[in-house]
Amino acid sequence: MSQTFTSFQDFRRRYPIRPNDEGSLLGSGTYGRVIKVEDQLETEWVAIKISEFKGTDAKSLRAEVELAQRIPRQANIARYDACYRLETDTSVSDFAIMKYYSDGNLADLLRRLTLTTEQVYDITKGILLGLQHLHRHRIVHRDFKPANILISRDNAGRFIPKIADFGLSKLVSDDELDSSDFDLSDGRGTPSYKAPEQIEGSRVSFNLDLWAFGVILYEILTGEKPFKADQRNSSEQSVRREIEKKIVTVDLPVRLNNVAEPYQTMIRRCLVRDIHERVRKETELLDLLDSIPQLLNEAQKLASAMDYQAAIMLYEQILAKRENHAEALQQLEQCRQQLSAKQVTDLLQKANQLVYQEQFEAAKALFEQILQLSPRHQEAAHGLVVCIDRLRPKPKVVLETESTDAYQIDTYQEERTDAYIVPPLKAIIDQPVQPKAETDVTDVNPTKSSQPEPMVRPVGPPKPPTGIPYKPILAGVVLISLAGLGYYVLGPESTSTSEIQKSTVDTVAIAPPTSERKSEYTVPNPIPAIPNESKNDLKQRIDVALAKARQAYLREDYELALTFTRSALLLDPSRKDVSSLQNVVEKKLAEKQPEDKSESKNPPVTESNPKQDATEVKPETPKEAPADPQKVAQQQYDQLIEEGVKAIAKGNDKAKAVASFNSARALTKEHSLSTSKADAAYNEYMSKGNRIFSNDEFEGAKEWYKVAQALKDTREVQSKIKLCNNQ
Repeated sequence: MSQTFTSFQDFRRRYPIRPNDEGSLLGSGTYGRVIKVEDQLETEWVAIKISEFKGTDAKSLRAEVELAQRIPRQANIARYDACYRLETDTSVSDFAIMKYYSDGNLADLLRRLTLTTEQVYDITKGILLGLQHLHRHRIVHRDFKPANILISRDNAGRFIPKIADFGLSKLVSDDELDSSDFDLSDGRGTPSYKAPEQIEGSRVSFNLDLWAFGVILYEILTGEKPFKADQRNSSEQSVRREIEKKIVTVDLPVRLNNVAEPYQTMIRRCLVRDIHERVRKETELLDLLDSIPQLLNEAQKLASAMDYQAAIMLYEQILAKRENHAEALQQLEQCRQQLSAKQVTDLLQKANQLVYQEQFEAAKALFEQILQLSPRHQEAAHGLVVCIDRLRPKPKVVLETESTDAYQIDTYQEERTDAYIVPPLKAIIDQPVQPKAETDVTDVNPTKSSQPEPMVRPVGPPKPPTGIPYKPILAGVVLISLAGLGYYVLGPESTSTSEIQKSTVDTVAIAPPTSERKSEYTVPNPIPAIPNESKNDLKQRIDVALAKARQAYLREDYELALTFTRSALLLDPSRKDVSSLQNVVEKKLAEKQPEDKSESKNPPVTESNPKQDATEVKPETPKEAPADPQKVAQQQYDQLIEEGVKAIAKGNDKAKAVASFNSARALTKEHSLSTSKADAAYNEYMSKGNRIFSNDEFEGAKEWYKVAQALKDTREVQSKIKLCNNQ
């Protein structure tokens, strides 16, 4: 098709134009004629638009073709293959060549057929997508009507509208794009499809074409134009004035009330006089066409009712129609997170119940499942460790039989608890020691052995005999004599008294200090109630208290567990899982009370002097120096920035992040602070906004730009937001 022609005769050899053949004439007007011609080289039909060159290149057909070729390819935009300026026998004319469409234009189709519901949907959606493509590339059509919409078909026979005829179209400049409206209206256009601002010659915007779309949509659905003259046999000028009067006053026909939804709402959003109140973007109309607002509303209700699975299905249905719908993507991610958290909570409750029932194998499987959903879940990891520890086989304990012989060959001696230890004798005492008198006093030390002390054999190598050992024998006789004399003088009472004293000393020695009996965890204060707290926040707080109570229960710190369960029940007495755990804890405490009472019968004796404790003076705590306001402001600023970043990272909560960032930015106006954290976050959110903007998702990009603006209100982010608003 990119052949170069040096003369009109060469052009006619390939495209044999027959000007007088009425069968080949497809249309005509002030612009010229459109003729159906067979391409002799490609052997296919083409449509050639012929327009005489008037000497002004900006208004020529070649300028129209060049503008159309600047638009990137899109399925709903008709393209010219080439344009040639050739000198004929009568004048110099432009010849523009494009593909021939056998179904003609939309006006021809509406005269021939009554469209089905599916055909109306396909044509409406195709026109909106084509207009969206033009406006994204800064093209305002200005003469949008059914005759300028060609009709093609796909392989399945479905209609595909293609926007053509860019003779009155204009490319909006960068300076004009900075404004929400611009001056492109010269009053030209087809009267029935003109917008009020075209008739009045006022400033226009991209939604100029959306007014014409509303007129076309009404004509597709009803077969007639919404603004028409009631007078008959009137002059063309009077008919034109009456139509323009109805357009300027937006005198909508009564028949519009009978148009089915969502088309009626779409038409009413288009046919609005004020360009600032009229629909500004094709995205809104496409959403209405596919019932996106209704689906979003239903999905949000399901998510509020915690029916996350059904809500996810609706969000996926929306994304099947709008692949990059920002709101649906955000809420779908939130639903998936909430569903995962709900599954984790349910599994955790079942797993802990199995732990209480000592079904550690089943509990271990549930804890592993939780960690697959949430790998950093600390309570599940702790529960898994407990289950593995309980399932591990314990080593067998071998108990050795105690020896009852008075004489022990082994040189190892037991550790004694007596306060006084008799030193070992140097020789073996063959004669038994005089037994002590029995007493009725019971030993208060439960750990003291009642077994008689064995005789002591000296440790070391035996010495060879050196005759009769007079000294040992004499020492033994003296000891026996002294023992007998003491027994005779003091009697059995002294023995019992010494035994009691020894037992008392033993008791003092083994009594554990009271500080060791205390729990290593401090008892927390009851959880305070928060006014106007939502159900989800209250449930999360109770779940945290329940998790801490379970951990305390597994550590056998029952008093701490009881404190947590009582605090949780004060917030919500209907929680059965909390009350069941509290009952188990109370039983454990009841079983432990008898042991505590038995220990309290023998209070430990402390050696500290009460007078000395009473007079002990606590050291005075040094007064804190006044905080530096600059440092306090810097800490508050960094904390606000971190809170905003966390709100984005965890739940994509842009509103909360913007509030935190605005508060932080207010601090910078009062103090000279370091904004390094804000700078990093600003660059990150601007990058996200630019990526989304490059995909033509302007609403999503604007949300990220607003977050960045809350951090730093720069000219860069202001221009980006303005650019998004003008799309």
